[in-house]
Amino acid sequence: MTMQEFCDAAQRLLEDIEKGDISVELVDGDILQGNVKYRTSNGCTIVVFSDGDDWDYVSSILPPSGERFELWPEQEEDDSAELRALRSYHPPADQLTKTWGFLS
Repeated sequence: MTMQEFCDAAQRLLEDIEKGDISVELVDGDILQGNVKYRTSNGCTIVVFSDGDDWDYVSSILPPSGERFELWPEQEEDDSAELRALRSYHPPADQLTKTWGFLS
């Protein structure tokens, strides 16, 4: 899988969660602080950084294959609009509690 294929698949994953086609389950972490890990019904892992029960940013998305793609590349020239969009993703307000378990 290329980086572009990963970005496309990750964006589709987030859209499918919004549509309710894929569910998420909290598997580790505290929504009040730090990294919160979710497993999706299709086997992906999504880690969100929470700052006092505020969804701050997406820290990582891992496909079921286990391949690792850095959402936060070390070199600025390796960054892209697609990666920035994934990092800055926020679910619709009505799904923060219902889907992701955040309190507000």
